[in-house]
Amino acid sequence: MTPISEDTAKLNALVRAKTGDPGAFAHSLEVLPGHAGFSYSFVLDRTDGRPPAGKLVLRIAPPGVKIAGPADIVRQARIMASLAETPVPVPPVYWYGDEADFFNRPYFVVGFLEGFKLSEATLPPEHLKRLARKGIETLAALHNVPWEPRRGAFGEPFPLSEELKRLDYLLDRPTLDSAVVARAPELRERLRSTLPANPRVGCVHGDFQWSNILFDEERPLAVIDWEIALTGPTLLDLGWICFFSDPASWVETVEKRVIPLPVEDVIAAYVQAAAFPISPDEVRWFRVFAGYRFGVITCFNLMLHRRGKRDDPHWEEVALSAPLMFEHALELLG
Repeated sequence: MTPISEDTAKLNALVRAKTGDPGAFAHSLEVLPGHAGFSYSFVLDRTDGRPPAGKLVLRIAPPGVKIAGPADIVRQARIMASLAETPVPVPPVYWYGDEADFFNRPYFVVGFLEGFKLSEATLPPEHLKRLARKGIETLAALHNVPWEPRRGAFGEPFPLSEELKRLDYLLDRPTLDSAVVARAPELRERLRSTLPANPRVGCVHGDFQWSNILFDEERPLAVIDWEIALTGPTLLDLGWICFFSDPASWVETVEKRVIPLPVEDVIAAYVQAAAFPISPDEVRWFRVFAGYRFGVITCFNLMLHRRGKRDDPHWEEVALSAPLMFEHALELLG
């Protein structure tokens, strides 16, 4: 990682160029958690008294990687900016780009929001459920946002068949642990044979789960981490949050799983908030697909960890649940 002192110097060049304030001063850089780039919080002082100022967030693409997918920092900024005037709360986007004058790789600067994730909250259970329902209402609001005017940020519609091909690429490897792969190939064939014909298309977050929503005590403050957002079947997001809300897909481990809203309540809250018809059969299919998708991703990342290509021991723990993810998904299909 680039030393903080070096990034601070580059950041000061950025804020002075963007604000036009030669006395603008960025300081107090602190590293934030995250895997899709280098993320910092910092404080911006200005001599001209104009916004933005105060605590902000800087994210920079990692060096030496292809600028695509999660590393495409500018794309993430454009997606958030495209949602600024919608009911979907996102951090305010101030600057983004890839000019060589600053970090020599893509970056964005957004506002810092003093919110919390539901897994961190010490609130009564009913309060947590109320906030969680509002989070699901936010998901429905995203799916109600017209996607056509935002295709420049989100991209052209991405068909399910292409996502299945991507997962084939991850799964069809002899280096995967066959005990973890378990019934994944059987599940894949069942999914292919029941593929929804014309799923509703819209703006999709791609990783909509409880850890990617910031709340205050009354409402969602921001949906964050738009690294894999796309235009595609909107029920991808509902299936994903249902998967992370379903204890039947997870074994008991030392890691405490916080599920603020049962999966049945997640679906009910979404159906109530959505302004479009929803097929129960499609909801079930996308729940199954989410279990398959995350299970395959788990198998692949476990392989990378064990082969020393991407050290992350967390996947050893997650992999304990992978066979159950595939098993439960097959049960849901019936």
